[in-house]
Amino acid sequence: MAMTSSLHRHVRGALFVLGTVALAWAGLAAAQSRPVVQHDTTQQRMQWQQNTSQQQISNQLRDNRIAEQQRQRISDSIKRPYANNANATQQIEQADQARRNGYQSRQQSLLDSYQNAVTPQPVERHARKSGGSSGHGKPSGG
Repeated sequence: MAMTSSLHRHVRGALFVLGTVALAWAGLAAAQSRPVVQHDTTQQRMQWQQNTSQQQISNQLRDNRIAEQQRQRISDSIKRPYANNANATQQIEQADQARRNGYQSRQQSLLDSYQNAVTPQPVERHARKSGGSSGHGKPSGG
C-alpha cells in the first residue's frame, strides 16, 4: 500500500509538472499570436495563483476521498475474521473512528484552505504614516 501511495504521489507530481509546462507553452503560443497589451499583471497573477490553489486543493480533496475509500475497504476486510470476537471488533472500531476523525480533520483543513483561496484577501491599509510626528504627545530629546 505504501508503494501504491508513493507511486500515486510521483504520478501526481509528474502530472502537475506536465500540466504546468503545457499551460506555460500554451500561454506562450497565445501571447505570440496576439498583440502585446499591458494589463494589471498583479491582478492576473493573483487570479492565476487563486485558480492554481483552488485546483490543487480540489485535487487533494479528491485524492484524500479516494484513499479513504480504499482504507475503508481494507478495514472492512480486516474486520471479517474477527466478527465473532467482541473485544477485537471493538478495538478495530475504535481504530477506525480515530482514523475517520483524522480524515475529517484533514478534509476540513483543506476545505478551510479552499475557502481562503476563494475569498479575496482584504488589502491592508495603514491608518497613519509611520515615522511621522503629529505634534501630540511628549516632546522628544533633551
